[in-house]
Amino acid sequence: MSILTDALGSVPPAAAYAVIALAILAESILLVGAFIPTLTLMVTAGSMAQTGHINLLLVIAAAAAAAITGDFLAHRTGRLLGDQLRAGRLAQRIPDPACLHAEALMARHGGRAIFLARFLPVVRTLAPHTAGATRLAYRCIAPYSAVAACVWATAEAGVGYAAATSLQRALTLGGPAVAVVALMGAGGALLWRRRRRQLPETREPAVERTTRTSGRFRRV
Repeated sequence: MSILTDALGSVPPAAAYAVIALAILAESILLVGAFIPTLTLMVTAGSMAQTGHINLLLVIAAAAAAAITGDFLAHRTGRLLGDQLRAGRLAQRIPDPACLHAEALMARHGGRAIFLARFLPVVRTLAPHTAGATRLAYRCIAPYSAVAACVWATAEAGVGYAAATSLQRALTLGGPAVAVVALMGAGGALLWRRRRRQLPETREPAVERTTRTSGRFRRV
């Protein structure tokens, strides 16, 4: 995953949008893509949008379009292959609880399960496949897929954008404050050190006066 996030900062903006779209499309279509941590990718893209390297709206648009397209293709794949997805080699890499969770969502909520699954890693990959395998018409899940993709992309990219903005404000406001505190600390340390050096000089006359006074008493 570090390869994908590093690629966002080292490629032109147009290529960065392509990286985001391909990663999300792979997560939606391929069963092995269920293990792509798109959250990290989207948060990174959002933080980069705050710096001006890429555009936040285009990041959201690319991610949402890829998610919608991925749900459509996954539905078609599930409709064609059906139960073979559960018996294939790729399916063996998917944990059984995730498969059971996706099936339970589809059985209980129907098309609405696509919306709920979009916010659950791994499950969002399996839900469209399950919908196709159960012969649920795509028109029943299309509205939920579109709304969920837009909300999900906005939320995850927005988190990165907001976090980067907050960090920049903290550095902007906190930098002068830290400098003032550092100067005050340095000034206090210098005053304490100078005062400590002057203490022996002030003590010596007092000792001499005591000796002279004691000498006077001895003379009497």
